[in-house]
Amino acid sequence: MRYWPALDGLRGVAVLAVMLFHAQVPQARGGFLGVDIFFVLSGFLITSQLLREVHTASRIRWGRFFMRRLVRLQPALLLLLLFYTIGWAGGWVPGSGSTMARDVGTVLLAMTHWARAFDWHPPDYLGHAWSLGIEEQFYLLWALLLATMGGYAARRWHVFLLALAGALASMCWMLWLHQSGAGPTRLYNGLDTRAMALLCGCALGSWLHARLPQSLDVALSQAQARPQSPATAGMGFASLSLLLLCMGSLDWRHPLMFAWGYMAIAVTAALLVWSLVAAPTSLCSALLAWPPLVAVGKISYGLYLWHYPLFRVAEAQALKTGLPLAYGMALAACLALLAAWASFVWVERPLRVWLTSRHANPQRHTATLSA
Repeated sequence: MRYWPALDGLRGVAVLAVMLFHAQVPQARGGFLGVDIFFVLSGFLITSQLLREVHTASRIRWGRFFMRRLVRLQPALLLLLLFYTIGWAGGWVPGSGSTMARDVGTVLLAMTHWARAFDWHPPDYLGHAWSLGIEEQFYLLWALLLATMGGYAARRWHVFLLALAGALASMCWMLWLHQSGAGPTRLYNGLDTRAMALLCGCALGSWLHARLPQSLDVALSQAQARPQSPATAGMGFASLSLLLLCMGSLDWRHPLMFAWGYMAIAVTAALLVWSLVAAPTSLCSALLAWPPLVAVGKISYGLYLWHYPLFRVAEAQALKTGLPLAYGMALAACLALLAAWASFVWVERPLRVWLTSRHANPQRHTATLSA
């Protein structure tokens, strides 16, 4: 697959928005939407990779896909959980030993989202793992579905129509639950209700695979030689501007979010990703490919893992010591940046290189952007 620096830049925007939201910055009250951007990106990349495998190998090796996901995601998560346990032992994380063990087990089993949705003793300092649970369960179910479809997945538009129908069904299900009295926490954390963003990304990936396969495979030099529509670049600017505006103003509990708002955000994010992929040399792509933003995007997984528990510790210590909350959050952000960089350099990147070297075709080695 191609590598798009602008998509890493978009990851950087998303994780910074989430961090500002969790740091309680008033101007980022809609920063939670960074998670929706991650969902759309994940659906797009995973589906593109799976359909590429179907077309090259005529099947999806689900076991191999499952192991790739484990190696890609779990080691960095295990490192966080190790330090979380050490932090509990040192008195930085409150709670009994049984509570700590239950929280760690919930995260390892990728059940945090359901624990939060149904109030089954949800983890506190690890509450942000709800989105990881949704992604991990969706990865496995979606890959299993495409593997079961076999050759039908390779047929034009089949996966696109399936993903589109699934996204619409998820939106309608969220609306029905909302009108039936389900609370915001249930609607926001359930895999069934939040799958719409992932499926919008899946629909985009399958649409590009069927309609513009060259946009996913051609070398960058060839893409530069191909004329790019001004409308495509304009769509990117409009989508990015709308997302940034929403990140500064929306409330995750507003009733309209559960009626159609989350679906509208997912579609907007998908349009932005489409613009970045179809017009990789546009000004919008160049802005998101700004090297510092791309660097943040490359360590976004580690930043997401580490920032929330560190922010919670900083919040508790600020209340205990009288330190201004802003100072505590700034220090926690710096520690999260350092921890994410160390995780990327010593854990994530070596494992990614090992996976690439193990599965690369020696006749053709191309860079990929892991979901």
